[in-house]
Amino acid sequence: MLNKKSEYLWRLKSKITSMKIYIAVLLTGILYILNSCSSRFDPAITVSDLKDQLEFLAGDSLKGRYPGTPEDSILLHHIASEFKKCGLELFNKNGIQEFDFIASISAGKNNSLNTGKIRFTPGIDFTPLSFSSNDTLDATVIFAGYGFDISSEKVTRNDYASVDVNRKWVLILRGSPGQSQNFSSFEGDFNKAMVARDKGAAGVIFVSGLSFDKEDNLANMKDTRPEIGIPCIHVRRNVADLILASAKLTTEEMEKKLTEPGKIISTDLGINVIGITDVLRNRAKSGNVVAILKGNNPELSDEFIVIGAHHDHLGKGGTGSSSRNPDTTAIHYGADDNASGVAAVLELAQKFTTLKPERSIVFTTFGAEEKGVLGSRYFTEHSPVPLENIMIMLNMDMIGRLKPDSSLQVGGVGTSTSSPDIIKKLNENYNFKLQLTTAGFGPSDHASFYAKDKPVLFFTTGVHMEYHTPGDNISSLNMEGLSKITSFIGDVALYMADLDSTLKFQEAGPKTSETRGYRGKISLGIMPDMAAEGKNGLGVLAVTEGKPAANGGIKRGDVIIAIDGKPVGDIYEYMYRLEQLKIGDVAVVTVKRGEEKIDLIIQL
Repeated sequence: MLNKKSEYLWRLKSKITSMKIYIAVLLTGILYILNSCSSRFDPAITVSDLKDQLEFLAGDSLKGRYPGTPEDSILLHHIASEFKKCGLELFNKNGIQEFDFIASISAGKNNSLNTGKIRFTPGIDFTPLSFSSNDTLDATVIFAGYGFDISSEKVTRNDYASVDVNRKWVLILRGSPGQSQNFSSFEGDFNKAMVARDKGAAGVIFVSGLSFDKEDNLANMKDTRPEIGIPCIHVRRNVADLILASAKLTTEEMEKKLTEPGKIISTDLGINVIGITDVLRNRAKSGNVVAILKGNNPELSDEFIVIGAHHDHLGKGGTGSSSRNPDTTAIHYGADDNASGVAAVLELAQKFTTLKPERSIVFTTFGAEEKGVLGSRYFTEHSPVPLENIMIMLNMDMIGRLKPDSSLQVGGVGTSTSSPDIIKKLNENYNFKLQLTTAGFGPSDHASFYAKDKPVLFFTTGVHMEYHTPGDNISSLNMEGLSKITSFIGDVALYMADLDSTLKFQEAGPKTSETRGYRGKISLGIMPDMAAEGKNGLGVLAVTEGKPAANGGIKRGDVIIAIDGKPVGDIYEYMYRLEQLKIGDVAVVTVKRGEEKIDLIIQL
């Protein structure tokens, strides 16, 4: 036991220790508050603040901000923390609106292929393709040349004319004879597999001829498109030769013969192949970050201005990543695309905490934009604020490369009657060389809001040579220009937040791409649901007035399930079906409207 003196000294020492800890915690808290307040109440948009954010957002540690990775999770919590420092109300308490998606596709453990006598090794002799279904097939094999069935103005060819492939394997050469450009729109593996499926084939085996791939590499599985309903396998030439040997043929021999003009060789090989395909569709989680600043006017605070930018990028690139240097595996920093936009959102969040906008402001950053605007699509389908109360969405995507002539592109000005005049008026203080476009649709997250009949504005300094390459780094940015653009967008947002009356939406151009469809073909004039999964048809998010779909009676909310009697399970099958059509055709488009199936006549 302690004596009284020892106990006194022990208690005194404990008090001193506790006081030291208290003082340390107090000083830490004061420093935190000072730091928070300095950022929270500093209304200026500064180059130093933007640069501080960019050094983290486009630095090595986030490894290119690829969705679904640990670095993506770190990024989400960082952005939420920055919003919290500004005193904003975080959505769902932590600021993160989570969603999941197919992040990658890989071969499972149960793939097998054999002829009964010879068993082949997965990953060495063959691999399932990424769009293969998981299935078991024991069937005879039909060789069908290059697997074409084409009838177009430039080329006519049918490799299936003399064979019946119903419920059988089809063995197909990849590419096209002589690599002719006439076949460029038809020679992809996916398209050929769709043709085989339409012909009734139960499975497809692909092989690369010498002219297609001298090294005879197995196909990778980086394509994340959905399954097509039948097993699809890629085999090496030695495997194909063993299958072809039953008919005393070889891959090299077939490839040489098929280069002769008009030459078609299709035949029943008289051999059964047993195959099991096991494809794993690996899911991952990402999210949007959402925070709200309540408006100062009780009569207007239930209306919202959305200020947003996507925070994801391409990770380390590589094949299938949409990198413009697909052979290079290196961090794709995405400083302009789109760390610049995220930094601007964070700066504006800081700025607006010192202001008192009449309407409420939603600050948000979107995930998985590079995978098909998945984050903004999820936001609009599960809006954290009443969707009908969103007055306008301001989107920033690649605003870090202001050119010497100060040209700034602003899209979507035609989506409300007031936007053009507002933009021009506020630009008097900045003197940007404005390049205004009326169209509401565009290749970024604002398209998701325009599809929901919301006015949008899309700010960008445009594409450049470093776009989607590792060269898109901080050193390539115009920091003064980024600061100036951020201030301008802040002025636009505040002006609109304080308007006496709400903005009036008006349709400005199609709600899908203005191009003539996939690979130069036609378009129905719809905005398709590119993010939906499964094989239940293609959802129609929006329909453009005056285009074939609208003229033929297709409505928003319809689900396209067939074109000319051939099934449409998803966006990829829809695009493939469009490739088979041409301007002037009349197509029967079957839609599901509620529980009813309706055949609509569409004049193309």
